[in-house]
Amino acid sequence: MDKIIVKGDYLQKIYERNSQTGNYIIPVSLDKYTDIFNDWDNAPFRKRDMDPDLAHFLEDCSEDIPLRYKVDVVFYILKQERDEAREKMVISSFRTYYSFYHASEERVLNKTYKKVFRYMTVSFTFLSALFFARSIDRRSLFLNTFLQGMEIGAWVFLWEAISIFFFQKGKINDTIKKYKRFIDCNIYFKYDDKF
Repeated sequence: MDKIIVKGDYLQKIYERNSQTGNYIIPVSLDKYTDIFNDWDNAPFRKRDMDPDLAHFLEDCSEDIPLRYKVDVVFYILKQERDEAREKMVISSFRTYYSFYHASEERVLNKTYKKVFRYMTVSFTFLSALFFARSIDRRSLFLNTFLQGMEIGAWVFLWEAISIFFFQKGKINDTIKKYKRFIDCNIYFKYDDKF
């Protein structure tokens, strides 16, 4: 009988764990420090965008590791000598990059809350108007159609608010947590070509 693989066992087969912190290690092999940055970006290094392939790789690794675990990022620099000033610059750029996206997602989350509030307000306004319109004589076809349209609109706005709050908000929160994990992660540099 085959042994059932538990997710924790699976993760430990793919990612090393830092023996001191218990964090999962994401290893990144680079030839030189500048490989971390996007070649097309001419901004100063501390403000440069990360290389899109590297960002994609880090996000893929982050998807593998559940958010309840912390991560360490280890850059293996293969073709350069150690330069502490460049290490600090890379760490600063890394944190700036993820801080920008973290702040962007928080703005999206705030807009989502505002949208939910607007939809709920419209829905309850329509429902309140319908409650007070119960006593109105509904023999008029136009009035009856208008009130039914308001009722449908009220439930559509309410459903949209619930949908955004319970489904879209969760995805945005996960993205915020992912970026926050990278902002807070430990970053190390190693200079030998042996993992």
